[in-house]
Amino acid sequence: MVVNPDGSGNVTVTIDVDKEIVQRSPDIADKLDFSDLEKNGWQLTKPVDTASGGKQVVLVRNFANESEATAVLAQLNGDRGPFREVILRRGGKARDSSWNLSGRLEVTGGLQAFADDQLIAALGATPYENTVKSQNLDLGKALTIEFVVSLPGELKSSTAIPENGTLTWRVATDGTPVDLATSTENVDVVGTLGGIASKIGLVLLIAWLGLMAVLGALLYKRQYDRQRKRTSRSRN
Repeated sequence: MVVNPDGSGNVTVTIDVDKEIVQRSPDIADKLDFSDLEKNGWQLTKPVDTASGGKQVVLVRNFANESEATAVLAQLNGDRGPFREVILRRGGKARDSSWNLSGRLEVTGGLQAFADDQLIAALGATPYENTVKSQNLDLGKALTIEFVVSLPGELKSSTAIPENGTLTWRVATDGTPVDLATSTENVDVVGTLGGIASKIGLVLLIAWLGLMAVLGALLYKRQYDRQRKRTSRSRN
């Protein structure tokens, strides 16, 4: 998830299927159904081959503000997904803002966390659950999930691993909750300096107008005094 200083941004979901799984099920990426997400504004790229011989699918959803970002994550999450009570909040003024990300990442129920009730009912089982069991695969090794976030401003605190301007959390698949508590502060230096400069400019303008008024009054008085002297001489 990338958040811009004005609150807009996007949520990108990248799904990588490794070479071994593709070899066992060559059409696995084509069978993925994202029609519900596409109806709700998500943009889907067609499955592409990766350099390692796997497949990759990318979904992107833009948002206009922090409230919409929270709604998009909830939309992606469904009823049992890993995003639990995840909320993005923005505080402060337009130029000086603070950002807070709260909630937790938690996968419970194994692969059921990634399937809704309708899909489970239609298949009569949780997708790929039998495959994982039959091959004695550890879910944590078969499935890797990372949540990567980029927030505006300077990082103040976070439970994530910061790297190159992003924050990354590894989602545990054994039900262990991962706290997302994060806060940043974004100061628009250019805008703040611009506001200060405009105020200074206004003060200088008022001072200049005041000075012009005083000089004008002095000039008028001088001309008036000269005129009086001339009038007095002409009478004499």
